[in-house]
Amino acid sequence: MCVGMALSPAAWTAESRLAGIFPERIKTVALVAPASPGTSREKVDEAICLLEKAGVRVKVMPNAREGKPAEYTSIPAEKRVADLERAWLDPEVDLILCIRGGAGTIDIVDKLDWDKLRTRPDLPVLGFSDITVLHMAMLKEKAGHPYASASLLALPNVDGASLKSIQAVLNGRSPDPVELTPLRAGKVSGVALAGHLRLLEAVSRTRFRPETQGKVIFIESPDLAPPEAERTLKALRESGFFDSCAAVVFGRLSRCGEQEETVMRGFAGQVECPVYIGFPYGHTPRNP
Repeated sequence: MCVGMALSPAAWTAESRLAGIFPERIKTVALVAPASPGTSREKVDEAICLLEKAGVRVKVMPNAREGKPAEYTSIPAEKRVADLERAWLDPEVDLILCIRGGAGTIDIVDKLDWDKLRTRPDLPVLGFSDITVLHMAMLKEKAGHPYASASLLALPNVDGASLKSIQAVLNGRSPDPVELTPLRAGKVSGVALAGHLRLLEAVSRTRFRPETQGKVIFIESPDLAPPEAERTLKALRESGFFDSCAAVVFGRLSRCGEQEETVMRGFAGQVECPVYIGFPYGHTPRNP
């Protein structure tokens, strides 16, 4: 993949940063596109090259390069299902890395053979944004281990602190602490559940709605303006999504602009659980 390929100066810097990001037990990484295709074939090739130079064997699933780059149009669901199941059931694959988010993951979760996928309950599956739907379905079906993490195309651009956090978590260590601002303070502990706000609400209306009791729910949103974010949070709240959770932690609600904290404070006044803001989670280079 890397033969004869010229990397940009930024990519060469990323190469050294990616070295050692995966534990030694991760020998082979499978690349899938459960949602939209990569933004450009050149960017995908460059990111693959960085992983290979960092010592990772990469398997690109047969249909992962199909589709129109830079668009949100997904290839047929059956092809995406075939790629994901093939990667998942390949005994050589130690980790699945989604190429990007985009749109369309909600169309495949009902078509996956969850009985087969449950045979690998600890397989790491990394991605974020639209991959929220797959992660929630995995939690509900008790198949694989979802990690809300930078996708393939995002990895070369995330900052050093985020890479350090990803490396720590994948190696079973606690990442460096992040100072948060309490809107409703309280003592908090629990398993993390993280996702894109709009997609958390969408999947909550399906059979893949995850169990939230005792969970610390991390939320980010790149695309909802303040009224939409408030309506989506209200819909989740009224559905009981937050009723028994341990806490809610907000990352970025990027499109809310100057009203971002106002939206979060309004939500905090309507729930009983602890609520914190300021976690560096979202569609930015600071994304652990």
